[in-house]
Amino acid sequence: MTGRRLRHAVEFAAFRAAWCLLRIVPHTVARRLGRGLGALAHGLLGGRRRIVEDNLRRAFPDRSEAERRQIHKECFRRFGMAVCDALSAERFDARELCRRLTLEGWEHLDAAEGEGSDGRGTFIMSAHLGCWEMAAQPIALYAGGMEVVGRPMDNPYLDRYLKRLRGRFGNGGIDKRGAARGMLRTLRQGGRVGILIDQRPRRGEGVEVPFFGQPTRAVDVLARLSLRTGAPVVPIFGHDEPGGRYRVVLREPIFPPETTQGEDAAVVALTARYLKVVEEEIRRDPASWLWLHERWKT
Repeated sequence: MTGRRLRHAVEFAAFRAAWCLLRIVPHTVARRLGRGLGALAHGLLGGRRRIVEDNLRRAFPDRSEAERRQIHKECFRRFGMAVCDALSAERFDARELCRRLTLEGWEHLDAAEGEGSDGRGTFIMSAHLGCWEMAAQPIALYAGGMEVVGRPMDNPYLDRYLKRLRGRFGNGGIDKRGAARGMLRTLRQGGRVGILIDQRPRRGEGVEVPFFGQPTRAVDVLARLSLRTGAPVVPIFGHDEPGGRYRVVLREPIFPPETTQGEDAAVVALTARYLKVVEEEIRRDPASWLWLHERWKT
């Protein structure tokens, strides 16, 4: 066994041990354990703390240091909770998961896919906010699933496990590398494509748009393909609720405009609309977003 394979095997063994612990304890306890792990990470990861501090200063310059510090600490706790929650929730079959779900705004998906859609397909847009893994499950449970764009994990054992976890109710996956072809194929078949819009693209890619009043680079493939195919974009976000429950919210669909402006200008304008929806959702509960990424790095 090579050094890399050995490392991957050890990582997966540690992961399985944590997974077994989370399956033994009640789901609500698993959430509390996740919050504790997040608090521990806050104390240990000094580099990430500095990134969060910088991000919060950019996003909320008018808030006091005490307010930003509270968001800062809670962000780590929420992230730990979201990870443990996603693993613990594997215990729920479809019936039990549906019982724990509160859905808001499902009519927005119906409006996007209703009469006159002409089989153009639909984008489901989300972000690393709240219980983002759970946000995808109602689409599989109630609407027949979607193909979610994502980057494979470096550890192949973990990657296989997460693909099974995410696809257990009918969602599939599209490799982020060269994803445009798979996305177009799914849309042309009248299917749904899920994508997280809040990640910063690699240097030299994407378009510049405002986010919390600050210029940032954002992925533009969603806007380009929406304009090309006419597929609407339905924002969806998952939030944890007391008692091990979930609230999944769908916002109004964003239809690509019929415009005579140049494609590049239309892509920038549409991408800015997407980020604005994400920003509005974050502002409702700032600590629920994953502030640990260098979102405004150029």
